[in-house]
Amino acid sequence: MIRRKEIKISIFLQLIFLGVLLGLFFFEKISKDTFLFSFLIVLGTNFLFFFVLYQESKKIERLSIDMNRILNGDYSIGIQDYEEGNISNLKNDIYKMTIKLREQTEQSKKDKRYLEEILSDISHQLKTPLTSMYVINDLFLEDKEMSSEVRHEFLIKNKNQLERIEWLVTSLLKMSRLDSGTETMKRRKIKGSDLIRSVIEPLKIPIELKGQTLNVEYKKDPILFVDPNWTREALLNILKNAHEHTPENGILQISLQETPIYFQFVISDTGHGISKEDLPHIFERFYKGNGNQESIGIGLHMARKIVMMQQGDIKVLSSPKGTTFHIKFYKKNY
Repeated sequence: MIRRKEIKISIFLQLIFLGVLLGLFFFEKISKDTFLFSFLIVLGTNFLFFFVLYQESKKIERLSIDMNRILNGDYSIGIQDYEEGNISNLKNDIYKMTIKLREQTEQSKKDKRYLEEILSDISHQLKTPLTSMYVINDLFLEDKEMSSEVRHEFLIKNKNQLERIEWLVTSLLKMSRLDSGTETMKRRKIKGSDLIRSVIEPLKIPIELKGQTLNVEYKKDPILFVDPNWTREALLNILKNAHEHTPENGILQISLQETPIYFQFVISDTGHGISKEDLPHIFERFYKGNGNQESIGIGLHMARKIVMMQQGDIKVLSSPKGTTFHIKFYKKNY
């Protein structure tokens, strides 16, 4: 719409100018030709003024239409304009806003899909232990003739399933925080020996019960600059994976090495190794290797995520004689 304020000002000024011309012409201060020439100038200027206002009005109307289309979710509008002027600058700003809105919409859709996937995964992972507990309750624990020894055995199985559910829910919550990007790494200095000790402590009894040997090796006690809690979580998940896939009386080893470029943790085992088919997928979320249905498929995915969030690197080598993980934290990122 043509701006009314500019029109009023223009008409007012033109009326004053025409009044002055008529006065001069009436008192014969200017000739007839001069009066006509001046009148034509005023008329041409007035036409040019209204033409410019009309063009700007059409541009604003087109911008309004484009804005309504954007508000209705249509981001396929190319409204770039490389001409000079305030209207063109406004069009370029709207185009930038359109790109930003499109990116935010796409990210929102990705977040929605991620939420749907994670909820589906949680439901699937919880179904197995819950089904097992229902079966135990319905078929066994309600049997009044069952002996106390058998009943105690099934209660222990139920307890194990509850512990499994608790661990699963806790791990899923941790993983969701990492995958959603809401968790940041809070780095601080920590001794390598202290970090290794905190990783080993929760697995001491399980390793002893399985008759396994755990070797720890580091020549110096370097100072690392990492997030202690999350890094412990990553290393613990890898060591736990090694423990679970190593037979009784097997050997586990965790070592810390320092070079001028990086610190490296090496965790190895004497288990049966990872097949060539499974090796490229072991860091994928909820991936279960062939013949490994007891695994949840969270620990290694989480470990890799934690290492990558600290600009580190993790690699795995495997053979029928065992598996070795190399976890590097680069000094250039300190």
